[in-house]
Amino acid sequence: MRSRADLVAAFHRAMPDRVAQATDLWLGFEQGQAGNLPVLRRLLHTLKGEAHMLELAACGDLAELAETVIDAVRGGARPTQLTGDSLLGALEALGLLSASAGEAAALDLGPVQETLRAAHAELTGAPAGEPAPPPAPAIESALPPRLDPADAPDQAAPPAALDAAAVGAVLHEMQRLHGEREVLQRRLREAQRMLRALLVEIDPRGAAADRVAERITKTLGYGAEIERLLGAVRADWSSNEFAAGRALGELDEVVRRASVVRTERLLNQVSLAARSAARMLGKDVEVRALGTGLLDAAVERRLEPALLHLVRNAVDHGIEPADVRARRGKPARGAVAVTVVQTDAAVRVEVKDDGGGVDFARLREVLADAVPDVASLDDAELIPYLFAHGLTTTRSVGAISGRGVGLDVVAREIGALGGQVRVDSRPGLGTTILLVVPKSPHGEEVVPVTCGRFRCAVPTHAVHSVMLLEEVLHTSEGPRVRLAGGSGVELVPLYALGAVLGDGGQPAPGDAALVLHHAAGLFAVSVDGYENPRLVALVRSEELPWSSPLVRGVAPTADGEAMLLLDVERVFAWARQAPREAPARAAAGAPKREPLALVVPKREPLALVVPKREPLALVVEDAPVARELLSGILRAIGLRVEEASDGREGLARARAAPPDVVLTDLEMPYMSGLEMVAELRRTPALARVPVVVLTTQTAATHAENVAALRELGVRAVLSKQRFVEEELRRIVAESLGAA
Repeated sequence: MRSRADLVAAFHRAMPDRVAQATDLWLGFEQGQAGNLPVLRRLLHTLKGEAHMLELAACGDLAELAETVIDAVRGGARPTQLTGDSLLGALEALGLLSASAGEAAALDLGPVQETLRAAHAELTGAPAGEPAPPPAPAIESALPPRLDPADAPDQAAPPAALDAAAVGAVLHEMQRLHGEREVLQRRLREAQRMLRALLVEIDPRGAAADRVAERITKTLGYGAEIERLLGAVRADWSSNEFAAGRALGELDEVVRRASVVRTERLLNQVSLAARSAARMLGKDVEVRALGTGLLDAAVERRLEPALLHLVRNAVDHGIEPADVRARRGKPARGAVAVTVVQTDAAVRVEVKDDGGGVDFARLREVLADAVPDVASLDDAELIPYLFAHGLTTTRSVGAISGRGVGLDVVAREIGALGGQVRVDSRPGLGTTILLVVPKSPHGEEVVPVTCGRFRCAVPTHAVHSVMLLEEVLHTSEGPRVRLAGGSGVELVPLYALGAVLGDGGQPAPGDAALVLHHAAGLFAVSVDGYENPRLVALVRSEELPWSSPLVRGVAPTADGEAMLLLDVERVFAWARQAPREAPARAAAGAPKREPLALVVPKREPLALVVPKREPLALVVEDAPVARELLSGILRAIGLRVEEASDGREGLARARAAPPDVVLTDLEMPYMSGLEMVAELRRTPALARVPVVVLTTQTAATHAENVAALRELGVRAVLSKQRFVEEELRRIVAESLGAA
């Protein structure tokens, strides 16, 4: 059972994903996806309930205000630009509240709340100063939403498309089997060679014993037959190889056509978000979104939330106010450009602004307590810290949050695709952020490398160039190599990949080297050798039974072995940090770090559990954190607990195993709490089961619902906004005693 503190931490960890989901839902609604609105309302309602139960009043109140705006739109009011701006600002503020957990009191949420109230007043015609009415009952709402005819999209639903995910999985498996064929063919040839050798060794010619000769003759017959059969198998397999390869190519083309989407929709969403942010902040910004063509749908789904965060941060924190731009001699109108380009191996997305650049001085100030010697780091070395979870350089919350939340989401989404984020920021001139992701999630083009006992690979999109080391420069900051480029000769940090992986060694003249991109520049690693780029099918690290901080996945090879796909950013961070840590670790007697030491999950021995005859409680709650919190409280007082995520599931569980007490929410998918309690009362075996309701509805705001619950004989109706654990414990104990 997790403690309340653990549940609060889980709530905050889940917030970036929920904020991204809610943002996508609203922007989709603005683009005509009417079905998004009830889903968004359901999400905000869940956030509100969980926040209040965990005593996170600021999050709960903000979600409740946003919910009232959504309810006004669902009630028929026509949304305006202020509606979208206020909701997007509230979602960003929720993300920042979670990112700065424990410091919510220091954040100024006033502007965000006032914007929400103004948006609600505009939608309903009520004075902005009056408190927003409570959300309307949503017992009829469900996930997935059951749309009213008025909510249905104007356009006819598109015809059913090929299930690209299913076909893609088949293609992935076929490619894997196709790669294994060469290995099996070599094994067949080897078996034939061994059989021929066996036939020579047991040739009976010259043997004196007739009996032995007869047995050997039979063995020769068997051997000859085996050889014939193996040869036939090999011949059939060889004749089928061309047809199999052609079929794979055709299937690959079918999947590619079925799983691609045009870039126009993504760029429209990005442009809309940037313009919305500019209007909300009162800035004059020209937004250009360029790029035509097709993207893999899975790539687009990951790119979209990342780009939305980047363009809104570019407008908010990149483009300066008009007076500042005038003093710097810049045009009054700022510029944000988003460009999407697809190459043979990767998709490259550039977000560029002509603003003030990253405030590195402020960044050093924020990192001072957490990063030793941060003042000695140059600007390029500070870039990776921009992606840290919860980092922000803003001192207050406006309608759009600080840079840290957005880049945290960007790093997570692009990292999930196996891509890279590169940042080039120049004070006073602007910032360019380049996202580079694989062309397809079904496979990745890599450059195989050998390094001591390791067979590794790096993504082709991360490789700047390959070279033969003619000279290694030894500087006070470590080995360097000269790299000629368009802007002259650059000294690039040089590391031995073997040393990074734990095998030791130093780069030396004559070694092969790969020059790789990292977030803020280039670095080089020396290797034993490298091969030409190839497309490989990957097993992602999260699917493996072991883990390593430097390995992002594993690719099977033709000889039955595997290549370790390295995470280039982590390799660079590890290589850069290791020399700094070495003296301190040696002085402290600490063991040598082994980056590729495999961490295998520990398997706990099975323990026999003797069931106890404890009262059974049923918790029916669609919000996961609230459900876990309630279940933990009940288990702590000695009850067995069954859980259900909606009224329909709760009713089924109650009928299967009658509980001694039921705790339920009201607003849930598929079947509301009120409907479920009514069904319980109509079931003879469950008619007298004590029921306790926890809800954000109150007698003052939803008297009809509360009265109906009283008529159904519920024990108590508790408010999530004023949730008190001791009160719940007392009521449950009284309910069990009375039962």
